Amino acid sequence: MTPLQTLKTLVSLQEIDVRIRELEKDREQIPSRLKEIESLLGGKDSELGEERNQLDEAEMSRRLLEGDLKAEKEKIKKWETRLTEIRSNRDYQALSREIEAARKANLGIEDEILKKMQEIEDLKTSISQKEQDLADLDGGLSAERSELEGKLRSINGKIAEEERLRDQAKQAVDDRWLRQYETIRKRRDGVAVVAVLDEHCQGCHMGIPPQLYNIVLKGERIETCPYCHRIVYYKQALDSLGEDFPQSENG
Repeated sequence: MTPLQTLKTLVSLQEIDVRIRELEKDREQIPSRLKEIESLLGGKDSELGEERNQLDEAEMSRRLLEGDLKAEKEKIKKWETRLTEIRSNRDYQALSREIEAARKANLGIEDEILKKMQEIEDLKTSISQKEQDLADLDGGLSAERSELEGKLRSINGKIAEEERLRDQAKQAVDDRWLRQYETIRKRRDGVAVVAVLDEHCQGCHMGIPPQLYNIVLKGERIETCPYCHRIVYYKQALDSLGEDFPQSENG
C-alpha cells in the first residue's frame, strides 16, 4: 500500500471515528432524558400518593369523631333517663349541668366533623385533578419515551455499522500507522488526521513549513504537523485515488 493509499484509509478511519463520536454524544443524552421522564412521573405519582394518604387519614379521623359523637349522644340519653329518676334537686341540677356541658362538647365534635368532611371533599377534588394531570403527563411522556427508545435502538444500530466499517478500515492500515493514529487521536480530542489548506494545518491552524508542505502535496510520504503532531494530508491528492473504501449507509 502506497503512503497516499494509507493516508486515504486513515482519513476514512478518522471520518468513521468522528461519526461514531457524534452518535455516542447523541446516545449519551437519551438515558438522562429517560431518567428525567421517570423522575417527573415518579414525583407526580408521589404527590398523588401523599394526598391519597391524607384522604385516608382524614376519613379515618372523621369516622373516629363520628364514633365519639355517637358515644356521647348515647351517654346523654342515659343521663336524661337517669334525670327523670332523680329525687334530689341538688343531684338533678348537677346532672343537668353535665348534660348541658356534654351537649356543648358535642357541638364542637360536630364542627370538627364538618371540617373533616370539607377537607375530604377538597382532597377528593385535588386527587381527581392530580390523577387527570398525571394521566395527561404520562400520555405525553410515554410518547416521548417511546420515541427516545426508538432513537436509541437506531443509534445503536448505526454505531454497530460504523464499528464494522472501522474494523474493516483498521485491517487495511499498517500496524505502525494504526498505533500512531490511535495515540494521536487520544491526545488530540479524537482528531488524529487533518487536511492542509493554503499552507496551514487545519488542526492547529499553524503554518506548515514550505518544504514539508510540498511533500504533503505530493503524498509521497506520511507526515505530521510539526506543531500539533497530527497526521496531515492534501485533499486533492487523496481525491485522485478515487472512491475505493466502503462508505457508511448512515449518511
